[in-house]
Amino acid sequence: MAHIESTIFVDRSLEHVFKFLNAAENHGRFIPNMTDFRQTTPGMFGKVGATAQGILSYFRLLKIKVQYEIVEHEFNHRLAMNGKMGPVRFKDGYVLKKEGKGTEIKFWLDLFPTGWTKLFSPFMGLIGKIHAWETLRNLKREIQKISG
Repeated sequence: MAHIESTIFVDRSLEHVFKFLNAAENHGRFIPNMTDFRQTTPGMFGKVGATAQGILSYFRLLKIKVQYEIVEHEFNHRLAMNGKMGPVRFKDGYVLKKEGKGTEIKFWLDLFPTGWTKLFSPFMGLIGKIHAWETLRNLKREIQKISG
């Protein structure tokens, strides 16, 4: 297993950031290489048990289906999901903390390779760090596009 954490400061209120994360349609805007992200359960996205499916596209040649389920949801504070991407299982999430007039966003990721993907275990930490950095960079850019 690889555990990764990364943080970034966003010049938006905690409420604004959480509202953005709490909307399924926004996740496709900031998850690296995500070409499609759709909620697959009816009702509100921001609740434990809600599910979604995404498609990651690499070099327009390789498309990988990713399944998500919300497993933690604490209003204006935390959102976490279990996920499955082929033989790799993961859990990731966001923890928000008010910092002055803005918000600190901590993104964390636990990777659990299974089967043949265990061969890549030595590289999972590096892959996860790059993913975390890209996710937070994109998230900050998308949140700051919207006035708040």
